[in-house]
Amino acid sequence: MSDYSYLYDEFPEVISGEQLRKILHISKRKCAWLLQSGAIPCIDSCQKTRRYAVNLDDVIEYIIRTENTAERVQPQRPPECFREQLNDVWFDVPDVLTITEVSAITGYTPNAVDRWIVKGSLRSVIVQTGLITCREWLIDFYCGDGYNIVNKVDKHQELLRKLI
Repeated sequence: MSDYSYLYDEFPEVISGEQLRKILHISKRKCAWLLQSGAIPCIDSCQKTRRYAVNLDDVIEYIIRTENTAERVQPQRPPECFREQLNDVWFDVPDVLTITEVSAITGYTPNAVDRWIVKGSLRSVIVQTGLITCREWLIDFYCGDGYNIVNKVDKHQELLRKLI
């Protein structure tokens, strides 16, 4: 945890929504959402401008609270047998795959597969015809970063329901 006493030197006891936004380094929309949802207590004047009044103590308490929860949040890990189950399900999939073939197997768009490759989550090799990957690397991806995809396509969800 950090020491946030410097905020008392830079800001008054009661701050505006704009000052809160600058302290937290967030957008105006996110700031309004935090205040309207009650995540950070405030006084709402319901005016168009200078709408919110927030106690600096509440802001520091929110920062500390979110700092602590961020430390505990870790990516989920698939069960131990997941890799073997994927090998069994994809036994008839060719060893070498193009982006369009990976897209057809997984149900994700070719753009999504390309993003995984650019990001480095899915390993690939450049050949004359373009980028290719292999079945083992796809399984590695599904057992790593792919397991924690937030918006999974129906095909991915079906696969997880069947295997887990």
